[in-house]
Amino acid sequence: MAKPVSITVSHDLGREGAVARLREGIDRIRDRLGMVKMQLVEERWEGDSLHFGVAALGYTVRGRLDVEQALVRVEMMLPWVLAVFAEKLKLGVEKQGQILLEKPKT
Repeated sequence: MAKPVSITVSHDLGREGAVARLREGIDRIRDRLGMVKMQLVEERWEGDSLHFGVAALGYTVRGRLDVEQALVRVEMMLPWVLAVFAEKLKLGVEKQGQILLEKPKT
């Protein structure tokens, strides 16, 4: 049975700033996925939402990332085979999201 995964990352960039930061950082995300034998196979922005697909272990996980004024919300369904990795995945996405959305130091 598929497992729904919901992740939120707060930020202080405002909606437009967060979208810009995420769009600029997509190549870093792609590189990090490659390091753990995963691949970004779909990337489609619709306004402030990114529809994505990530391939891993012969499965493709599709999801959606929505940018709001003070947080980013990621929603995806993991196939039951990958559900055992849900918590590890959640922690990794939260950490990378915080790094990408960190306010520049002044």
